Amino acid sequence: MATHAFSRQGPGGTAAGEETQIGANLDMPAGGPWTIHHVWAQVVRATTIPDQGTGGTLHVQAISGDLTPDPAPGKYPLIGSPISESANAALSAVPLNLWPVNWQAAGKALLSLSYIQQLAITTPSEVACGIIFGDSIPEVRPLMFCDVVSTAWASASEQAVGTLQLSEKATRIVGILADLNKGDASTTAEEVMATIRLGSADIKIPPAQYPCNRAFNASDGTAAGQSAVAMSNFIPVDIPVIGGARIDVFVTSSISVTSNAEVRVYLAYE
Repeated sequence: MATHAFSRQGPGGTAAGEETQIGANLDMPAGGPWTIHHVWAQVVRATTIPDQGTGGTLHVQAISGDLTPDPAPGKYPLIGSPISESANAALSAVPLNLWPVNWQAAGKALLSLSYIQQLAITTPSEVACGIIFGDSIPEVRPLMFCDVVSTAWASASEQAVGTLQLSEKATRIVGILADLNKGDASTTAEEVMATIRLGSADIKIPPAQYPCNRAFNASDGTAAGQSAVAMSNFIPVDIPVIGGARIDVFVTSSISVTSNAEVRVYLAYE
């Protein structure tokens, strides 16, 4: 039993009702069948224009047709942000839209994830989305032990966050929470969005690309007001480990920022 995850990130469209595929198709690993138990998505504004909001629908499609049941209609809420009503707007946090599902996918099944935007927007929004899957649906477990690694970064490339060495008594990872933040100076028209990846030389983890618990709309003009804080929850997983295993953590963004963004990645295990 093991949990895996795929993520994609890229721009949406500009017209109301426009549908844009985000990233390449998702190619399920060989083997299977796989149980897809969560879909997720986030959307942020690239610039803050007073009368333009974001949000719409995440459209999941089984391209190869070998999902049971076929997720059609597969249109799930992708909650974004309302209009700002002022050209002076601070960075504002958007939540992680994480929805439980239950589909059986054959090995090498192909899926696509698309953003159907509700409103017209001048500059395409940035969207991150993905699926979480495994041999079965993981049980939500108490967070018996929990450790963290963190880093700050600015470039649009994968960066190492750090390495966690699990306790010698560890048997499985049961929860993941990646807290994205922006503590350094904000620059006009720079949104903040990222995903994380887990790797290990000691155990088999990939594919393991997970979302952060929040992302941030770009600010515009002279920032005013205080950002609300998105609700935080651990993503339930079931990843068998050996005692003392080392877990490498990486962060990836398709967006560079002038001043650093920060991420703290928590792994809960038992």
